[in-house]
Amino acid sequence: MRGVSVDRAPVAVVIVTWNPGKLLGDSLASLRGLVRPPAETVVVDNASHDGTPDRVRREFPEVALIDNAENLGFCAANNQGIRSTTSPFVLVLNPDTRLAPEFLERLLPAFDDPGVGIAAGKLLRFDGKTLDSAGQRLGRSRRPRDRGYGEPDRGQYDRDEEVFGACGAAALYRRAMLESIADPGPDYFDEAFFAYNEDLDLAWRARRRGWRAVYRHAAIGYHQRGAVQPGGIARRAALMAMPPRLRFHVVKNRWLTLIRNETVAGLLAHLPFILARDAVTLAVLALTSPGVLARLWRERAVFRRARELRRLDAARPGHHVPRGGP
Repeated sequence: MRGVSVDRAPVAVVIVTWNPGKLLGDSLASLRGLVRPPAETVVVDNASHDGTPDRVRREFPEVALIDNAENLGFCAANNQGIRSTTSPFVLVLNPDTRLAPEFLERLLPAFDDPGVGIAAGKLLRFDGKTLDSAGQRLGRSRRPRDRGYGEPDRGQYDRDEEVFGACGAAALYRRAMLESIADPGPDYFDEAFFAYNEDLDLAWRARRRGWRAVYRHAAIGYHQRGAVQPGGIARRAALMAMPPRLRFHVVKNRWLTLIRNETVAGLLAHLPFILARDAVTLAVLALTSPGVLARLWRERAVFRRARELRRLDAARPGHHVPRGGP
């Protein structure tokens, strides 16, 4: 109603879209239904051709819209959205994700601990029974693993605890953390990634600077994982289900993440698992997508850039390695 003051959470929500269809409307409607709606909501549209910008303007006038003329990728578009906001916390949200009314109320108290830079809630599939992510851990092969992925929710993750990072479908970040790890721009996500594995890279960079990530089980969201991987594709088959241009980004981003973040101790401890995974990936690409391998070689300058960014990370004022290792 006009003239009624709304108590808003100190959060900026950034949603990157590319032809999301009706899913975006459901996601934005869930933000309206929050106990404390966010102070800022930004949709960054990457040249959708399904009428998304017009629908946002027409149906959600409270939402700020950045209407890109071309698809800049998930990382660059998120950086645009984050730079356009000022709230002390930033929720990166996928358009195929809906939030329960108390999501922010349950998640924000995690930041009462000044060492927490990332918070993750419990994400369920749209059936409300299947887990999608209970925060992320780092696997022995150094790939991100969503805890509970595809499992029935039996309460096995109903405890608050530290995790490695948050699934990018609904990741809440402290702005001070983002600023502390940002590349020149400022770029919070590494734009060389375009898309895929960017949430792992950001979490790993934050951890290397001493920030912690935590999971709060009472903060509930719902993620339609099938909107990203049609038909419930198994993760082992997901790479081959992608077109070659996306396979390129998946493999490239894995190596970029390792080059920028892996420690010598971590590499030595997990080398057999890393090599086994990459050997299989390279063999499959050689048999089915040799053009992807050729492109990785042509664009190898991005790997030199990752090494340079690692050196810049180490030279940041106040840089330190956190206790223990990932």
